[in-house]
Amino acid sequence: MSHAFHFLKRPLLAVLALLSFSAAQAQPLQPGFDPAEYIELLKVSARFGDSTYVASFPAPQRFKPVYRSPIVGLDNRWDLWTDNAQTAVISVRGTTANSTSWLANFYAAMVPAKGDLQISDTETFAYNLAENPKAAVHVGWLVATAFLSKDMLPKLDSSYRKGVRNIVITGHSQGGAIAYLLTAHLYSLQKAGRLPADIRFKTYCSAGPKPGNLYFAYAYEAMTQGGWAFNVVNSADWVPEVPLSIQTLNDFNATNPFSGAPDVIKKQKLLNRIVLKHVYNNLTKPALKAQRNYQRYLGNIASKTVQKNLNGYVAPEYYNSNHYVRTGQIVVLLADSAYYRQYPDSKEKIFIHHYHPPYLLLTERQFMGSSAAQTGSSGSGTGALGGRWELNYISGPRIAFEGLYPEQKPTLTFSSDGRLSGNTSCNAFNGPVTVNGNTIRFAENMATTRKMCPGEGESVFLNTLKRVNRYALSDPNTLVLLADDVAVMRFTRK
Repeated sequence: MSHAFHFLKRPLLAVLALLSFSAAQAQPLQPGFDPAEYIELLKVSARFGDSTYVASFPAPQRFKPVYRSPIVGLDNRWDLWTDNAQTAVISVRGTTANSTSWLANFYAAMVPAKGDLQISDTETFAYNLAENPKAAVHVGWLVATAFLSKDMLPKLDSSYRKGVRNIVITGHSQGGAIAYLLTAHLYSLQKAGRLPADIRFKTYCSAGPKPGNLYFAYAYEAMTQGGWAFNVVNSADWVPEVPLSIQTLNDFNATNPFSGAPDVIKKQKLLNRIVLKHVYNNLTKPALKAQRNYQRYLGNIASKTVQKNLNGYVAPEYYNSNHYVRTGQIVVLLADSAYYRQYPDSKEKIFIHHYHPPYLLLTERQFMGSSAAQTGSSGSGTGALGGRWELNYISGPRIAFEGLYPEQKPTLTFSSDGRLSGNTSCNAFNGPVTVNGNTIRFAENMATTRKMCPGEGESVFLNTLKRVNRYALSDPNTLVLLADDVAVMRFTRK
């Protein structure tokens, strides 16, 4: 298969500074929620903040920035990050202080999830986010997706030709909402043959609001099922609860017990018919009226302001629904009393639970710190770490994982007496290890065999091990070793 797959007919204007790896060398993305992976992406998305905000939040370690887009659409922007050309990250910016950015949120009428959107005098955005004609999505975030994707496709083409086969899509807040629609759009391009079939997508929406109706949610969850998409929400955060949702009888599937109610009422005796019709109207008409008003103010009227910001934009026909629902596999960060002591509710600071720091705090407590309870141990006990583990990821080297360890992968074996043994992929070693809660320390100088080892694999492994001071068990068979709060190694139980 040729690696010169082009998404556009014209030559590309920019070539990313990515190292070239073949598809066979690239490490495939793994399905499932990986808290260390999410934390790194949280740090990536925080880079959109102002200088003070960025300086106060930990910097990403695995991924490095290679491109920042111009501001497009409704004050939208995206970044491209990479880790040595094995995996690329599309990071979508959230809402800014700019009123145009907020307009993207308030332009909240629904449009069909399949159609054409005229975004300028000369450009039409064709999209197919779901096949079901009843599927509908938020029009403001669809406009943002249209402009962002136009800038993204050349960069994805360049990345692909440089060896990238793994694409992680992420965004916080409004960025998370757009990430839903962008994910569906990229899958549809791939299905249509406009993106290579061997690209693997994985999505982490963070603090994302509701992107569309139930039928879009069904389509999105079907296309990403198997652990390929998540929305991480802080239970104290109000943003994942919006947009406001209005459900009417028109939002049900065609086969339902309500559609035939008027005919049933007509068959009743006069007095019963009058009473039942009155009750039926009182239950259904307010919701229908509210839905029409929603569409009027957050669709028709809001579109006039959108048109002032986007020359040539033509407001589409709206879908007669505003039944917004939570979408995708939700990972709940449960705010407890300890959390509220640090981040108390506030009428003045309405985003106190929404920013990156509380999300980082809860993720570390709930997932990275949970291993202390799993071990049930202190001092030098190894508890749930007992047994043999094989390395499947290591951060930092500019050589693909399979290139570092072509024949044998490094291993760790924890014994119940506080000892560690293993193999560097070349030499055997053993020595003491100290485990206390979720902290871990490996001995600086371990006893080791003295074989001459080809390549850099052994030195990369040992040097990385020296930096480790924390660990997490994201599940009983996955061990993540961290340097402070950065995931640097991952092992699978054998």
